[in-house]
Amino acid sequence: MIQKELEGKRIVFTRHLREDDVLGNILRDHGAELLPLPLIEVKSKVDPELEEDVLSTIQTYEWIVFSSPNGVRGFFEAFFRRFRDLRCFGPAKIACVGKQTAHEVNRLHLEVDLIPATSTGLAMAKAMVETGTLPSACVLWVSGDKINRAAISELATKGEAIVDTFVVYESGQTDLTKNAHARRFRESGADLVFFASPSAVQSFVDQSADLQLNPKASIPRTLSIGPTTSEAMLRLNVPRDGEAESPEPEAVLKAAIRLLS
Repeated sequence: MIQKELEGKRIVFTRHLREDDVLGNILRDHGAELLPLPLIEVKSKVDPELEEDVLSTIQTYEWIVFSSPNGVRGFFEAFFRRFRDLRCFGPAKIACVGKQTAHEVNRLHLEVDLIPATSTGLAMAKAMVETGTLPSACVLWVSGDKINRAAISELATKGEAIVDTFVVYESGQTDLTKNAHARRFRESGADLVFFASPSAVQSFVDQSADLQLNPKASIPRTLSIGPTTSEAMLRLNVPRDGEAESPEPEAVLKAAIRLLS
């Protein structure tokens, strides 16, 4: 039987909460009430010419890297616009940043060949370099519009790979002016705000006027998903009470329980 360590605790979830969100479901299973407040709006963004170039040569890539679950979804939306058969994906090895990204790939009945121990783009690139398979290999890096240039450089310089990037979505700030969940947050507050990305921290600061707590509202503690998000919180003067050891759901759960116990 699952212990309800988070019973009665309200957690602000600052990314989109899908029904199959692994982290969201784990937090709920442990008793948390989730207040969905996605601070970042993700929209499909695919350049038609680039889509044609990438998909027409998809079987020439030796590695395809997915940097996020949104990247997986965006890529396969484009893929299935062109192909009806998943076998057209070709023989490429698949690398994923994080277990949740790998989960999205697995949903399509594809196996993932490499997941780095640390769920960052740079760790992904370093892990790929260590395989020794990259010299002269064609690599496709699938991501949103905020491309991890350090990871691309690692693959190209230390791995000696030929790297193409494929942007399949863009992210912008969610408008909170008429958001019902934002209104509830202002009125009642929460026990914890979970920041899932540097972009979410920036959006939180930029829209602070629409998130100002009422005098009687509960003042929440704050939890960062990892070092990059923590750096954004420090830079933007957002107090940080805790940081998950990794972005994986179990690590975030453990950090939330530690903060709220």
